[in-house]
Amino acid sequence: MDNWSTYRHPALPLRDLGLACLGAGEQGGPLPSFAGRALSSHAIVLVSEGSGHFSVEGKRYKVQAPAIMWLTPGVSHGYGPGPEGWKEHWLLFTGPTARALDELGCYSRDHPMLQLNGSSETGLTEALGLFPALREALQTGGPQGDLASSVLCQRVLVEAGKHRTTGFVGPEGRAEHLLAELRATAHLPLSLSQLAASLQVSIPELRHAVQAATGVGPKELVIQLRMSRAQSLLAGTDLPVQRIATLTGYDDPAYFSRLFTRKTGYSPSSFRREHQRTERAANV
Repeated sequence: MDNWSTYRHPALPLRDLGLACLGAGEQGGPLPSFAGRALSSHAIVLVSEGSGHFSVEGKRYKVQAPAIMWLTPGVSHGYGPGPEGWKEHWLLFTGPTARALDELGCYSRDHPMLQLNGSSETGLTEALGLFPALREALQTGGPQGDLASSVLCQRVLVEAGKHRTTGFVGPEGRAEHLLAELRATAHLPLSLSQLAASLQVSIPELRHAVQAATGVGPKELVIQLRMSRAQSLLAGTDLPVQRIATLTGYDDPAYFSRLFTRKTGYSPSSFRREHQRTERAANV
């Protein structure tokens, strides 16, 4: 394994307004342990091989690969491999987007150490595969390197965070099949029980599959799919709002308009004025 570490001082806009990657690295073997360290930034450590220990705020965890350790600013921690060593990838990041990732469930301050198994290992594998590109981006100068590092950093965090939105237990491909069928039928005016019946699953099974794959329940996912369909119809056609309401599963146009406004921040007519490709707009 090629041990490496690269640090970066990214531009202020990324640190103050977005997500900035401050550094990353890969190490393997019988690495030294440490304790009592506190970082000024967020960090993630991905352990892909071996075993060891992790302590945070006085709590000690046994680490067995594959595992993820999440570190938050100002929190005292320490970790290290056992006598046989381990293989670790680490990433430092900062910025307001870190809070958004926390609230979206990509990681949790309350569960800093996570043992992975089954389908959750897929996200770890994808995250590890991004490190060569991240290394190159961190070594690239100027704004281009800052932006590339930021994008790759977010991709690593999202992939690593998939342990919270995966894990549906069932036949291979079952969850994907249910989601595909749900997307195809979301516009139909069906209740949850009717939707489950049409997909030939129980309501608990449908809830579990959708929540595991997307992080939201089936009702919220259906609303999201309907709003996306409505936005496409408003921007791409001249159909009246009443007809678009029907085509997205709502018999009451007034209710549809209120829901659309609440979910998107626009009334249907305002959204259409801003996004429709009219002939006049095309000639501007």
